[in-house]
Amino acid sequence: MAKYIDDAAARRALEFAAQHADKASSEVPYRWNGSSWTTPGGEWRDLPLIRRGVGEWLGRLVGDVRDFEDRQVIAEQERRAALMEEVRRLETAFSQPHMDPGARDLLVRQAIEKDEEAKRIVIPDGALDLEILDALKAVSGEILSASDTRATQLLSLASQFDAFRAPMRDPAEWVARLTPGPRSAHVRASVVWEAFSVAEPVLARSLGVRTGKRLLFAAMDRRFGTRRKLAGYEGWRGVALSESVPGE
Repeated sequence: MAKYIDDAAARRALEFAAQHADKASSEVPYRWNGSSWTTPGGEWRDLPLIRRGVGEWLGRLVGDVRDFEDRQVIAEQERRAALMEEVRRLETAFSQPHMDPGARDLLVRQAIEKDEEAKRIVIPDGALDLEILDALKAVSGEILSASDTRATQLLSLASQFDAFRAPMRDPAEWVARLTPGPRSAHVRASVVWEAFSVAEPVLARSLGVRTGKRLLFAAMDRRFGTRRKLAGYEGWRGVALSESVPGE
């Protein structure tokens, strides 16, 4: 089995997809609501359908982005990439031991000519990075055909970006998904807000700190009981946060 794409490259590709979702010919078919992937209407689906939907959407996005960009620039980028690949092939060939000197000199001259031709191709600043499209195609293929474990890992990476997250209208929805923790645990109010801001950045920003904390803490009070001061700070007992926060 071929080696999977590097996780860091996969994350960059999914971040690129999220940033260019507005260029897609259709909306993201499934979104992460904090506990599962659902349709835009909030309906739950089995993993095979989610994999097919998200994987095919990412694959189509590659073409949509290409259509949106300057086709002449992309053609020049692809020509330069092909020339550089040919240079690498020739370098490998003339590096072989026991090669006839005349044949080696010919390959060296060909490599130099193609390298110079590639360098004469001027790509404007801000042009689309074709490598990111190749990475996105690889991610799409893995979501469609890799193991469930790998596909789930990639879907988890995608869920970190707003374009793949279902809109949340109330912090109480986030609080409702928290699982109870041991009564001996006491989670401070500041850490709860930080965890919420990491999990739901769009909603946290739209509410603002003052309103956001008021609504979030009211929901926490309803779920876990009124805040108490223990060990010098205010918080709640018996809370297990769904997002890890540095220092907690």
